[in-house]
Order: sequence, then structure tokens, then C-alpha cells
Amino acid sequence: MKSVLICVLVLVGGLWFTGCESISARMADRFDTVPPQTRDFSADQKTISQSVQKALKRMDFVVTRTALAQGIVEAKSSIRDTAVFGAGRQFIFEIRFHGADAANTHVDVRLTELLEGDFKAGATGKTLRVHGLYDSFFAQLTQVLRENQSDGKLKD
Repeated sequence: MKSVLICVLVLVGGLWFTGCESISARMADRFDTVPPQTRDFSADQKTISQSVQKALKRMDFVVTRTALAQGIVEAKSSIRDTAVFGAGRQFIFEIRFHGADAANTHVDVRLTELLEGDFKAGATGKTLRVHGLYDSFFAQLTQVLRENQSDGKLKD
């Protein structure tokens, strides 16, 4: 009888500590700083700022903040449905740029996903390390910059 009780206690203790490890890993992921996706472009900061805004608008994002002097552009997507009834998902781009020199600009991009409606977890926000929207954004930005070079100006 004692051996059965000891086995049960060891098993329950092992499950308890396994659960704690997964919770601590999830908490660490939540507070871990995600490095931005980074690219360099051959354009000045003003051109990059205007081109970033055009690229985001083409992707159906709404620009919510711009600050050329600080090198910041922020934008959010519309709220999108998920597979869970009543749940919603929204993406937020945070773009920071600074001039490496007069003709080159360094662009850092972070993408955050906001989820709401999962009653177990409540509202959550997570900065994504990898997502297809990063590639889509950089492709749109490159396209806008090419158009600017061929036209000599920005257009919608």
C-alpha cells in the first residue's frame, strides 16, 4: 500500500512540476523582447517615411501614428474574424527607421497580433518573430520605392 501511495505522489508531483515549467515558459515568452525584422534601403528618411505609409495603405492597414523626426510609423489592420465564434484578430505594425547616412535608411519592423474572444485566455497580444506580413510589407515597400525612382515622385 505504501509503495502505491509513493508512486501516486511521485506521479502527481511530476505532473505538477511539468505544468509549472510550461507556465513559466509561456510567461517568459510573453515578456521576452522580440528583435525587429530589419532591412536597409537606399533612400533618405523622408522618402522612407512616405513610402512606408503608402505600402501600409496598400496592405489595407490604417496609419495611426507618424513622427518623421523620431522615425516612427505605426499602423493597424481591421479586426478580422477567427475560427472561434465571436473572436477577433488584429495586427499592429510598429516601424522605426533611422538614417545610416544621407542616402541610406535602416528600417526596423515589429508586428504584434492582438487576439480577443477566447474566453479561456481573454484578450492577448503577442509580438511575432516570424509572419508572412513581414515579407508582404517589405515587398510592398520595395515596390513603392521602385515606383518612386522611376517616376521621381511619390504617388498613391
